[in-house]
Amino acid sequence: MSEGLALRAFSFGKGVYKKSKNAVLKISEIEAKVKNATNSESWGPTGTILNEIAIATTDVEEAATILHTLWERLREPPSNWRKVIKALVVLEYCIKNGTRRFLEDVRDNLDQIEACHRFQSVDPDTMVDRGQAIRDKSQALVGLLLDADRLAAERSKAAEVRGRLQHGGWGDEW
Repeated sequence: MSEGLALRAFSFGKGVYKKSKNAVLKISEIEAKVKNATNSESWGPTGTILNEIAIATTDVEEAATILHTLWERLREPPSNWRKVIKALVVLEYCIKNGTRRFLEDVRDNLDQIEACHRFQSVDPDTMVDRGQAIRDKSQALVGLLLDADRLAAERSKAAEVRGRLQHGGWGDEW
């Protein structure tokens, strides 16, 4: 069996396992997406997943589930630093691309993000400070949320990009 085929079979099996586990634990589809986007793997969430999560903020119940899951991820222990940084990435994307209501709910809970200003995680083998990226990202995110003009500009820019992508990305030039 080729290595590529074995890897695809493993990925397929892992996907089936996760879907079965989510069904047994009664984890909603949106919660599973947020957990997948904020997992501990070494790669970040895909643009497709980020977009699906942002679209889900239009549903009040799903938006609440998204926030609840993200707040849980922000409280992960230092050993799970990847989950924390990815939660901040998802939050930033949803702040720029999600609904105004979602944005206001995040603003109402700034303390959840501000708690990350003190995040500490140093890799014991390499002595690399993994927490620095989290501290920087959380400070930048709070700064964005508190600057109404910059936030409006970022949301406008994100809407423009979404519009271009939805219409083929080439505008009138084609």
